[in-house]
Amino acid sequence: MREFRGGIRIGNSYCDAMNYSYPFAKAVFTEKSLQLSTGFLFLEKRYFLPYHDILGVSLKKGILCQGILIRHRLNDLPVFILFWTGWYKGFLEECKKYSIPIH
Repeated sequence: MREFRGGIRIGNSYCDAMNYSYPFAKAVFTEKSLQLSTGFLFLEKRYFLPYHDILGVSLKKGILCQGILIRHRLNDLPVFILFWTGWYKGFLEECKKYSIPIH
């Protein structure tokens, strides 16, 4: 299990999304799924993306760090998920480990 802290923008589109700054977003690669969480304490919200439902990830360049756009096929999760982290190389290595396509 590997954990990454960062920021996340999550919603229907880039313009119609909530933004959670570092350190209020977390991505955890578990045995069966990528788990994303936002907020903290009692305001925390979690999202579970089984690896077989992730269509792919792509790198988006930012000013201070790199973002990873996560595309998936789950109807019950927001369409737009962009996870920002300074450790994007490690994040992409984990994606390769779990056979998530990188575009």
